[in-house]
Amino acid sequence: MAEADTQSREQCKALTEDGQRCSRPARDDGFCYQHDESDPTVSDSQAAQEEEQTDEQAEHGDVEESRSRGTVNMTAEEMTDPDEVDADVETDREEIAGILAVRQTVQSTAGELIGHEFDGVSEITPTDDGWRAVVEVVERRAVPDTQDIIGRYEIELDTDATVHGYRRVDRYRRGDTAQFE
Repeated sequence: MAEADTQSREQCKALTEDGQRCSRPARDDGFCYQHDESDPTVSDSQAAQEEEQTDEQAEHGDVEESRSRGTVNMTAEEMTDPDEVDADVETDREEIAGILAVRQTVQSTAGELIGHEFDGVSEITPTDDGWRAVVEVVERRAVPDTQDIIGRYEIELDTDATVHGYRRVDRYRRGDTAQFE
């Protein structure tokens, strides 16, 4: 029981949005960096009970990993032992080299091609005729930078990473990320 009390003090005692106990380490006040006294908490008896259940499950080999929202536990057949994975699996080096060549071309030419400051590459996909890259450029700077106007452009390249055209597909404020979530 003393071990359970020690464990409950080491783990944050706040409840997460899905009603589970927070798995982060606790500070001196019993909460992690993200939680405080205003958050709902697990009582000490619940914490001790959770610890005992975890110990019993570990003895029987049926420990359930903590889950994030929307995830499902894997069965024993689905789990892979890292030692059994073939370390000699060969990746397609040519495809990786092609993607890197496209990325390099897009990075070096996007700002000059579009006429605005290059901000980043957000997508590179192969097409029937070559490659398609989506880049972001700063169309207008602002203070604070979360108010910058960002343009998303689609750039078409052939198989040799030669640019054949581009078009703007979207425009947004840097701080407006809701449309991408």
